[in-house]
Amino acid sequence: MMRMIRLLQLFVLAATFMTFACLPASGQIVSVSIPKLSLTKGERIIGFAVHVKSGRIALVPNIPIGWNMSVDNDPSWETVIKGSIEVGGAATDSDFLREFMVVEKEPGAPSDSPFDLSGEVVVTSDFKKERHIKLTMKDFITKGAGADDSSKKPN
Repeated sequence: MMRMIRLLQLFVLAATFMTFACLPASGQIVSVSIPKLSLTKGERIIGFAVHVKSGRIALVPNIPIGWNMSVDNDPSWETVIKGSIEVGGAATDSDFLREFMVVEKEPGAPSDSPFDLSGEVVVTSDFKKERHIKLTMKDFITKGAGADDSSKKPN
């Protein structure tokens, strides 16, 4: 079942990139992952927030059932996406953060405001105590058509 879900996710992502390939290029389109989130045994993801500097959220291809998502694609190219669970059963594992959103980098972003990702992931093992994991650009991987050296790989 998980393999089928993963294949469906990849299909949606491929279709998204093909759709963007047919549109006039304005900014570089990349998928975003958080590949190495350090969860302790029994922890599940119950929320997150990602701040995008010099970019916009173009697509969120797989919103889990029971999650509330909000995207603020501010015209200043300072964007925020937030997600949280509605019920405890909607808590998810770190697989959700693989290619979980597609971002368009601001075309011609000023040198004093380069593309950047930051944020936090909220996890819990008992729904009484939460742990907030801070994220910086080095915690994200971006990939896609023409991804450049600004894509950071975790150490």
